[in-house]
Amino acid sequence: MCGICGICGSGRATDHESAVRRMLQAIQHRGIVDGAWSHPGVGLGSRRLPIIDVAHSAQPLFNEDESLVLVGNGEIFNYRDLRERLAGRGHVFRTYGDLECILHLYEEGDESFWNDLRGQFAIAIYDVPTRRLTLARDHIGIKPLYYYWQDGLFLFGSEIRAILSHPGCRRRLNPTALADFLCLQYVPKPQTVYENLWGVPPGSLLVLQDGRVEVKRFWSIRIDSATPAQSRRQIAMDTREQLRRSVKRTLVSDVPVGVLLSGGLDSSGIAAVAAEECSGPLRTFSIVFREESFDESPHSRAMARFLGSEHHEVVLDEDAIFDSLPRISGVFDEPFCEGSAYPLYHICQYAKDHVTVILSGEGADETFAGYEPYAGQQFLKYYQWTPAPVRALFRAVVHRLPVSDNWISWDLRLRRFVDGGLFGPAKAHFWWRVNMNDAEKRRVLTRDFIDGLDRADTAVLYEDRVASWDSKDTVNRILAADCTLHLVDDLLLRADLMSMAHTMELRVPFLDVDFVDHAFRIPSRRKLRGFTNKIPLRDALKGMIPDEIRTRVKHGLNMPYQKWFKRPRWKTLLHDCLASQRVRSLGIFDGEGVQAMLSEHERGTHNHAHGLWCILNLVLWLESHSA
Repeated sequence: MCGICGICGSGRATDHESAVRRMLQAIQHRGIVDGAWSHPGVGLGSRRLPIIDVAHSAQPLFNEDESLVLVGNGEIFNYRDLRERLAGRGHVFRTYGDLECILHLYEEGDESFWNDLRGQFAIAIYDVPTRRLTLARDHIGIKPLYYYWQDGLFLFGSEIRAILSHPGCRRRLNPTALADFLCLQYVPKPQTVYENLWGVPPGSLLVLQDGRVEVKRFWSIRIDSATPAQSRRQIAMDTREQLRRSVKRTLVSDVPVGVLLSGGLDSSGIAAVAAEECSGPLRTFSIVFREESFDESPHSRAMARFLGSEHHEVVLDEDAIFDSLPRISGVFDEPFCEGSAYPLYHICQYAKDHVTVILSGEGADETFAGYEPYAGQQFLKYYQWTPAPVRALFRAVVHRLPVSDNWISWDLRLRRFVDGGLFGPAKAHFWWRVNMNDAEKRRVLTRDFIDGLDRADTAVLYEDRVASWDSKDTVNRILAADCTLHLVDDLLLRADLMSMAHTMELRVPFLDVDFVDHAFRIPSRRKLRGFTNKIPLRDALKGMIPDEIRTRVKHGLNMPYQKWFKRPRWKTLLHDCLASQRVRSLGIFDGEGVQAMLSEHERGTHNHAHGLWCILNLVLWLESHSA
């Protein structure tokens, strides 16, 4: 695990090495050991956090004749098997680490080798004789990787701030990314908040040679609708075996490993398998919220007792989060306000004193239909078959329900369902998932700003992505779209940034590529029945975790800003930041529209907490990045 960066462009080797070292300084939190290499026209850098082969494997890495140079972020979990095969074919190794395998596989000239890797990685390889730079990002997009390309200057880095630290990088905001953020609470890739600065897509290679950039896929999610029917028991057995294999792979480490334990199905399943594989007591870490409707600590404690783990807790309340807002916001290079980032930051800060690697449960919901909107797809067609007058009456009644502050309350669920129920499956899902829908977004943005966007409606992203899979299984297509949008650009990005802010590595067993392939071979009707979700995973964990946890409804890691916005410190911040003149001065917001949304929320006629949270964070981000 580490951070990487690099430059390709005209210039002397000494100039490039100096620039690379400035870029490394911008991501110094990602590791503890710097390494840099330069050559006429190119410079590569690495900030390494040693996890495997701790004493050796310094980067950059070279092949036998030093014609290939590599810097990399992440881990290759099956490196021992690859190393044995390569050594048998005559390759000579200089280290005992994992990333050196990639150099020798690359030497053999067959680009299909990327699909042989099992792990999480962002890699840069420079071929000195051919002057060819190759960037590669892991199958799912667990590790981030960005690039900038303009006027003959190519820059890349694990974080955007590394690229921005280069004096040749021109900063110009991307208006469409800002509008998308208001809906999604993150910027969907490959675009970023800056023009000419892009994310390398998951499962892709970027090749720079002779002044041309080519991006090509080596892997993508396949929805295999032709898979022969299997019994529920067989699916459960296969899922259990895949989970064991995935967790075992992610435990490969030469430093201490722990597990983030919420007390929900996903993290408890990982912890149960990890406890079986560990030689000593497993270390588990949990968040305790003082807000009762948001707190899962009774369940995490029960699971920790069941496992006999060495359990640790971090207690959070509104003051702890409020006081840390500037520090945590400073970790993000783009507008970003995924609520779970804030408790995750605090738990990683604490866990760093005990472990260097931590396992987390991201990915199970997007592969096994764990979120409520997926269940909504089952009822959508029946709702739309209902006569229009009945739907209109039901919608009117739903919008008159009292507004609750509780996490994902029934009034909020029903409002989102009836509003999204006006559309087809893909757009309905977007409407159910987002912090602010396209109609609400238009209320708070100026007409001139909207007219200048390349694409005014963010929902189009979801509709296009869902349509890109040729399958009759609508729910699996929506799951695949969420894997490539919400999972990668929101949850995995925050997992990387929050853990690396404390020089930790976070691993995600449910996103082992073999596990993902397995999940998308299962028809969605076998994953979801009524409001019972993740059926194969629940079946697989029978007998491995307590039934009261195995059958629990998903809760999720978040923070209760719906309630906090009513309390003095948060209310003052909200009113100050959303003052009409202040938001209008930024050039994108309609001050009256923002105030109307705030007024509706405070009168209790609508729960706009999620939308107001996005506006608040965008205002603060724009002001801090105006220079």
